Amino acid sequence: MQAADTIVALASAPGPAGVAVLRISGPDALAIGAALAGRSPQRMPHGRMQVARMRERDEILDQGYAVAFRGPRSFTGEDVVELHVHGSPAGVARLLAAAVAHGARRAGPGEFSRRAFLNGKLDLVQAESLAALVSADSESARRSALAGVDGRLGERMRALREPIVELRAAIEARLDFPVDADVDAFDAATAITTLAGLTLKLAGLLATARAARLRLQGARVALAGPPNAGKSTLFNALVGTDRALVHEAPGTTRDTLECTTLVAGRTVVWVDMAGDRETTDTVEREGVARARRAVAAADLVLWLEDGGEPPCPSPSVPDHVPFLRLRGKGDQPPHPAWAAAASATDDVVSGHRAGDVERVLARVAALLDQLEGDCRGDDVVLTRARQADGIERAMAAVAAASEALREGALLECVAADLAAAGDALDEVIGAVVPDDVLDAVFGSFCIGK
Repeated sequence: MQAADTIVALASAPGPAGVAVLRISGPDALAIGAALAGRSPQRMPHGRMQVARMRERDEILDQGYAVAFRGPRSFTGEDVVELHVHGSPAGVARLLAAAVAHGARRAGPGEFSRRAFLNGKLDLVQAESLAALVSADSESARRSALAGVDGRLGERMRALREPIVELRAAIEARLDFPVDADVDAFDAATAITTLAGLTLKLAGLLATARAARLRLQGARVALAGPPNAGKSTLFNALVGTDRALVHEAPGTTRDTLECTTLVAGRTVVWVDMAGDRETTDTVEREGVARARRAVAAADLVLWLEDGGEPPCPSPSVPDHVPFLRLRGKGDQPPHPAWAAAASATDDVVSGHRAGDVERVLARVAALLDQLEGDCRGDDVVLTRARQADGIERAMAAVAAASEALREGALLECVAADLAAAGDALDEVIGAVVPDDVLDAVFGSFCIGK
C-alpha cells in the first residue's frame, strides 16, 4: 500500500532544542526534501547524511543535515527524507510551511507509524509497543515496550495461533473429504489435550497485562489510615519534597494528592489522602469518600496508624487490594496497647528518619515485584487493554471448542469456534483489523511518529 499524498511533521519534541528533526514521507518526499536542502534528488543517496543549507526559494532558512531513505528501506516503507536542523521554533515553523508550499500535507497523530503498519513494516503489536516505548519513563517500562517493538510479543501470539490453524485445518479436511481413505479418523482426545495446553499459554500471556500496566503506567501506592497518623509526613519523605501540608491537628488533609517518583527503576504514583474516620464535617466527609475510592483503585496500600493511639481493629482496605500495615510516628513513645499487638519491629516507621523511609521504599519495591508474579523475569507482556481483550476472546472461543469436542458436537461447530479464536488473535497482531481500531490505536500517538 502506498499513500497518494506526502506528509510532513516535526519528528522531535517541540520547543527550543539543540536539534530538531523534520520528517517527510510519501511519493514526493525526495523531491520536496531535495528542494528544501538545495540539491537534486539524484544527489541524495540512501542513508547518507549530508550537510545542507535549508532554503525556501533563494532565502536560506537554516543549516543542518539532510538524509534520504528510499522506500521500501525506510520506517514507513515509502520514500522518506529527514532534515536535521537547529531546534529553533521559528526556524522549524518556516521549514514546515515551506514543505507544505512544495506540496506536502501536515501529518496527523501517528500517521507515519500507520503507514509503516499498512506497508507491512511492523505489525499492530509492534506499533502499540512503539508508542509505549516513546512514552516510557522508567527502566521497566522501556524494557517491556522494547520487547514488543522487537517483535517478540507478536511472535509469541503467532506461535499461539499455529495450533489453532493446524487443528482447524485437520477438522475441515475431514469435513471436505469424509470418506477419503487417506484422511485419518479425527482424534478428539488429542485435540482436547492440545486445546488445554493452548489455554494455559493464553492464560499465562493474559496474566502479563497487570504486570504491563504496573511497568508502563506505574503502580499506584496509597497512604491510608486514620487521621493524624503521620501519612503526610511519610508521603513528603517518600517523594522527596514538601508536597503535603503537615499539621498536628487531625483532618488537615481533605483531598487526594499525587506525586510520581521512581522506585528501583519502576514508576510509582504516591497518593496521600484524608484520614479514614466517621465525621459530621461535610468537607471532611467528602475527603474521606475520595480517600476510600483512591484506596479501592490502588495497586498497593500503606496503611499507617498513629503509634500514640491504640491499634485499629482492622485496616479499612478492600479484600482485593494488598496492603502493608505500618505503625507511624515511630520516633515517639507508643501507646501501651501496641505491646500486645502482633506487629513486627520493622513495621514501626517515622517520616523523620531516613532509615525508615529507605526501608519502606525497599518493601514497596519488593511487594510490587510480587504483584508482577511470574512476569517478573519476562519482558514479553501485553501492553494494551485491546490486546488483553483479544486474548480473552480467543480463550473463550478455545474453551467453547473444547466443550464442543467433549460433548461430541458436530465438527462444524468446533471449526467455527476455532475460527473465532484465530480471528481474535489476528485482530491483536493486526492481520485483520477494522479501521476504527486503527484510528484508535494510531490516534493516541504523537504527531511525527
